[in-house]
Amino acid sequence: MAILPVLISTYGYSYYLAACLAATHSISSSVLQPVFGWLSDKKGFSIAVSISILMSGCFISMIGLVSEWYLVMILFVALAAIGHASFHPAALSIMSDFSANENRGVMTSYFVVGGNLGFALGPVIAGTVLAVAGFIGVALLMIPACIVALLLRNLSLNRTRQSLASSSQLSFKKELLLLKPIYTLFCASSLRAWVIFGSITFFPLYLVFEGYSVLFATTLVTGMLLAGVVGQMTGGYLSDRYGRKDYLVITTFLVIPFFILFITSTGIVAVIAMFFFGFLLWSTFAFTIAMAHEMMPGNIGLASGLFMGSALGAGGIGVAASGYIADHFGLILSIALFGFLIVLSGFFYVIVPQPWKTISRS
Repeated sequence: MAILPVLISTYGYSYYLAACLAATHSISSSVLQPVFGWLSDKKGFSIAVSISILMSGCFISMIGLVSEWYLVMILFVALAAIGHASFHPAALSIMSDFSANENRGVMTSYFVVGGNLGFALGPVIAGTVLAVAGFIGVALLMIPACIVALLLRNLSLNRTRQSLASSSQLSFKKELLLLKPIYTLFCASSLRAWVIFGSITFFPLYLVFEGYSVLFATTLVTGMLLAGVVGQMTGGYLSDRYGRKDYLVITTFLVIPFFILFITSTGIVAVIAMFFFGFLLWSTFAFTIAMAHEMMPGNIGLASGLFMGSALGAGGIGVAASGYIADHFGLILSIALFGFLIVLSGFFYVIVPQPWKTISRS
């Protein structure tokens, strides 16, 4: 994302062409992640995580060398997306092998928080490189990619043949029955991803519209994201202890009053409400993947690809719909829609056919 303004301002690319670069990576990765997950589960095929990181990091860095050739940049972005798409199913499958049901939420939150921190730091690092070395300096980012790939070269997907065999022996009808709960969880998670990406995109615009400076507005959103990182770690632990469905449903509906408080108040009250909104909304992200793993024990790779790829991609498409609503009906209405999406996702979580833990004991 950090390179797009440079392509527009320095190299004369249109907004459309710059956006196509980002869309190529997002769409390719979202579509391919479930495919790699299915291949891992059913065929025992996977790309080593070191190779995934090497592909993703090196090809995206090589964009700095081909700024004059747009089609080559598109190709490099697509190849980087293949590396990105092959990483999550393999890495989450490895993580699942080291996790038990009683600590799966915490283990998954470690994985997701690491990715989110990288997501947050990436633009800062890329921006620094651009400022110091110019666009060609982006190629230097392949150095950390190569170092991390070397560190992970001995880490491979070590799924047992027994689990693969037992999975392949399921009848097609039984597999469809097992996937029905996943469809419900997937729909709810896609709605939540819509709100997550929508808040990142439109909250800064809303805050500027309310009279805050651009710098202060983006700083507040960064604070909200950091609150979300803390929320993910907290949510992983509490879901292990008190039950995934219990914490998921209660927390999702608790988001609503803080969202209402944020859009109806000003000053310090709005800021505090915004941070609690981020904390609660993001706290359910990591262990939802753990829920999917528990509901599809023979299809860990597919579950990982669906929830780390397709659900987030669906959320990205939802953000585009929010942009259309904002253009034609106003920014306030577009943001207000997030409240309805949170309520709808909460009802989906309620009907997910998974047992309650603490609530049922009470």
